[in-house]
Amino acid sequence: MNGVTLTGKTDGPAVLLLHGGVINRHMWKPVTDRLEDRFRLISIDLPGHGDLQDKPFSIESAVERAVDVMDSLGVSGAVLVGLSMGGYVAQGVAATHPDRVSGLVISGATIRYMGWDGWSTRLYGMVFPVVARPAYKAFVKQMAKLGPDIANPIIEGGLSMKGGGQALRRLPGRDYAAEMAGFSGPVTIANGERDEGNREHELYFREHHPDARFVVIEDAGHACALQQPVDFADVVAQLMTEVS
Repeated sequence: MNGVTLTGKTDGPAVLLLHGGVINRHMWKPVTDRLEDRFRLISIDLPGHGDLQDKPFSIESAVERAVDVMDSLGVSGAVLVGLSMGGYVAQGVAATHPDRVSGLVISGATIRYMGWDGWSTRLYGMVFPVVARPAYKAFVKQMAKLGPDIANPIIEGGLSMKGGGQALRRLPGRDYAAEMAGFSGPVTIANGERDEGNREHELYFREHHPDARFVVIEDAGHACALQQPVDFADVVAQLMTEVS
């Protein structure tokens, strides 16, 4: 299947991993390497990214993509793990297809892109294509800090400035936490210690999901799954134990 990486136990509990904007499914390898002895791991490219850069991104198309992959693989339900853009997509799946979601691990996706936060993010998305070249160089530079074993698969998988810009324009204007308020499965919010914006919005998320578990990944920023993959994998494993 195009834009899908399958690892782990084929008969294990399923985990569907949703990447952040600009990058691709290969970001999850440092995490899945630590979980493949226990779980069925499904890392996918979302529209506008990776092998699907020719497909336009929207929350609706990304949610449809996630459900289509589960259908194609015969997965009736899975724990969804999402970073940043992927975290909002995970919430979108839980809101519209709650019966397909066993639990959620959401990282870097608690900011409410409403009001000024929404308008400023849309504006940045509009100018993003104009600064695509320097933005690409900046992303490569940031990836390099993670080391070649983590960075090279992501870079080779394709960094999508176009898809990232589409996400910035199309994510705002929705209250994701409120939309999935009816979701009753376990939720873990795992934000990096230095991800100040998302940590500040955790209180609002808690209003809609009082039973959610909040975890701070120490010595990490927004991309904590890449910066501290061991700790992040432990967070996923703990929620999987709860689901089981």
